[in-house]
Amino acid sequence: MTLSRRITRLEASGGGEMMTAADREAVISRYMETHSVFKPAFPNAITPAAYRHAIETTRSPFSQQLLACWLPGDEDL
Repeated sequence: MTLSRRITRLEASGGGEMMTAADREAVISRYMETHSVFKPAFPNAITPAAYRHAIETTRSPFSQQLLACWLPGDEDL
């Protein structure tokens, strides 16, 4: 799925509600797995701890969901 398609899908969802704890954990888990695989190719990528902090502390539902769709597998959005 291309980034533009993800953003269109995100905008269509309204982005009006914060993600549930289970959704946040799924997104963070997916990021951690992807980070571990691709870290050698992207050494300056945001760390899993920083990503978790960003997902858990943002106060904007849209921003939270935008962070969540950085990676493949955004079916949970």
